[in-house]
Amino acid sequence: MYEKLSRSGETTLGYEVREVLTEEQLNEILTELEEAIATHGSVRLLVYMPSMPYPEISALDDDLGFWLRHSENIDRYAVDGDGDLLEWASNVADRVTEPDVKYFEEDALDTAWDWVETGTTDTE
Repeated sequence: MYEKLSRSGETTLGYEVREVLTEEQLNEILTELEEAIATHGSVRLLVYMPSMPYPEISALDDDLGFWLRHSENIDRYAVDGDGDLLEWASNVADRVTEPDVKYFEEDALDTAWDWVETGTTDTE
């Protein structure tokens, strides 16, 4: 299940992802991102995961394909959630992918939005 966050704009998109994320739901998100990239050239992305979602296995191929095609079109990618695995995965992604990826604790959603929108936080 996912929901587009109300603070989303044309080039800064945010989603809350919970529980099981189906292939169809992931494709809806990826289509919206691809349309924004086609229109604006690049996007900034925030994904809020208050609990670790479980994607359908078939959705993982779509997600990987999207990153291979579009990682250079994502300026910043904020991951906000609760869990060591999310933090670890975000740190790895920041080292091996084109976009800047930054992890934020679950209670720091406003700070994550500030960073994804501007590249800075109040603490920087």
